[in-house]
Parts: sequence; C-alpha cells; structure tokens
Amino acid sequence: MVNQIQLPPLEEDMLKELFNIGVGKAAASLSQMINQEISLSVPKVTIEKIDKLVALLGADKEIVSISQDVEGPFGARSMLLFHEESSMKVVKLMLGKQMPDEMLAELQEEALTEIGNIVLNACIGAISNAMKESFNVDIPSFQQAKPEQVFAGNNLESESTILLLEIDLTLKESDVTGYLALIFGSDALTNLQDAIGRMLTKLGAA
Repeated sequence: MVNQIQLPPLEEDMLKELFNIGVGKAAASLSQMINQEISLSVPKVTIEKIDKLVALLGADKEIVSISQDVEGPFGARSMLLFHEESSMKVVKLMLGKQMPDEMLAELQEEALTEIGNIVLNACIGAISNAMKESFNVDIPSFQQAKPEQVFAGNNLESESTILLLEIDLTLKESDVTGYLALIFGSDALTNLQDAIGRMLTKLGAA
C-alpha cells in the first residue's frame, strides 16, 4: 500500500479553512431547503492515493459517488462519497422519515445528486473566491458501485493523487460521515499547492 503523503501544516490548515467555508455555505443552503438546521464540517484533510481510499472505504462495500469535473487554475475530478447505507440515511434525513423506503430508494439518485451539486459547488466556490480565480464545473453525475468500479468508471488509475476531505454531516440526532475527494492529474496538485503558497505569503504566514 502506498504511504500517505503529508501536507505541510500551514497548507493543511489553509485548505481546511477554505473547505470549512465552502461546506458551511452548503449547510446553510441545505438547511434552507429542508427547513431544519444542518451542520457540515471538515475535520481532516489528507493527500492519498486511490488504493488507500479504496481500503478506507472498504473494497467490498457499495458506495455512492456524486462527481463532476473542475477546470481552472488547476483541474480535478471532484467526488462526494458516501457508503450506501449512509447515503440512504442522508436521503431519509432530507426527505423525511415518514416517507416509505421504496419511495426513498426511487428518489435517492435525484436527492443525492442535488446534495452533491450544492456541496461540491460551494467548496469550489470558496476556493475560487479565496484565489480570485474562475473555475468551470460540469453537471454532476451519480454512480453506485464498489469503490474500484466507481474509480474505474471515472477513468482514474490507482496511482492518481487525491486531496481527501472527511466531512461530518449532523442533522438533529443523526450523524453521517462522508468524503469529498479531489482527484488530480500530474501537475494539478502542484498548481493548487503553489496557489495556496501564494495566499499564505500574502497573509504573511509563509
């Protein structure tokens, strides 16, 4: 298994702060949609390889992925990931516990795609605002399969580099953990780190 790549502490803190701004905005939008308070936070940011993420998610477990391509100062494939059982919990929280399971299953793809669209765009928007740069994002796509099938379906190789964010979603009495992954090409992660470095320099932190 490939060892975890370490982010410098200042870069990790900056990225965590940016993504917490993004998921905070997403939580406000989702709270307004369902008329109840949702809390979203990013407690952990790491750089991994896809094989490490597959092991983390569980190679034999079904996961749900909402993904979209991001183009701009750096390019990436952004993916919001939940275990299948967690994804249904999210749908039930969003649509109401009184709704029959059969109907929840029918609405799962539509509901999670909308949630993914809100979360992914809010996070990219936070980065865009902080960097004062523009990004283009594609329409999100939904997939449910085992992790290796999901990543293969996105034309991602096991050695692809991932900026992995753990996301905690809290709604009333229920807590759900998901993951937001930005998968980079060969130069994109370097471009992101260079941009973060410039931001830290302007702030006098580097």
